Amino acid sequence: MRYLYFFFCYLLYSMCAYCQVKDTFEVHFPFNISKISKEEIKHIDLLIFNDKLIHGNKLIVLGYADFVGGSSYNDTLSMHRAKNVLNYLISSGFDKNDIQLCIGKGKIDRNNIKGNDGYAPDRKVQIIIDRAAMIKKLPPGNTTTYSSLDDKIEFENLKVDQVLILNNIFFKLNSPEILEQSRPDLQKLLNFMQKFPTVKIQVEGHVCCMGPVDGTDSKYKHRNLSECRAEAIYNNLVEKGISKDRVKYIGLGNRNPVVRNEVTEADKQRNRRVEIRILSK
Repeated sequence: MRYLYFFFCYLLYSMCAYCQVKDTFEVHFPFNISKISKEEIKHIDLLIFNDKLIHGNKLIVLGYADFVGGSSYNDTLSMHRAKNVLNYLISSGFDKNDIQLCIGKGKIDRNNIKGNDGYAPDRKVQIIIDRAAMIKKLPPGNTTTYSSLDDKIEFENLKVDQVLILNNIFFKLNSPEILEQSRPDLQKLLNFMQKFPTVKIQVEGHVCCMGPVDGTDSKYKHRNLSECRAEAIYNNLVEKGISKDRVKYIGLGNRNPVVRNEVTEADKQRNRRVEIRILSK
């Protein structure tokens, strides 16, 4: 009996873990229409800016239609809907090679619903984050270490893939605008790059896991916030004379939180951070 209990616990855990592998977002369409409406474009833009959809995500795009009309017509309609969403994602900076699948699934049969008006919730495209495809095994002997960026770092102690943490980089709410109180840590980073002229780095932006994006500047609406913030640090270094070929930047959204269960504003601030990864020395 005891073993049976543990078996069911394991089965339940496995099912929960599987369900968490993918996150699904929906784009809805009017009756017999495959063009994305302005309202749904805004919806996609907010998903991108709020780091729900992140450049580098592996995505599955599935189109659907409601039960009104023949199967052949709805197969074509659902495919057009899926392709239009795919094309919009690509125009927003997503790599077409990261789209794992884009197909039309045709109509969704509803035996309990009658009439010629169809069923509006079935006129949709699902954008699914394929997290299983994003999981990468660390190479043998991975040496990632974390430490604060300070003036005591010596060249011989630097390691490739080491992460240097900037604890006091602050941004305007829902914006990549760097706040004035970030100046000391920006100077530390500049000093580091000048002290070690052969070192190449990657600036990695992170955001907290919750919070609205009301008031988002339209200038950034097609890109995720963490990437814009990482680019702001990159631009700061380049403006101060650091060569572009020594610096890369990437936005990682909320995939790697320091605090997984945010309760206080301090928790969120710890997740809203910038890290510097050593690419070569």
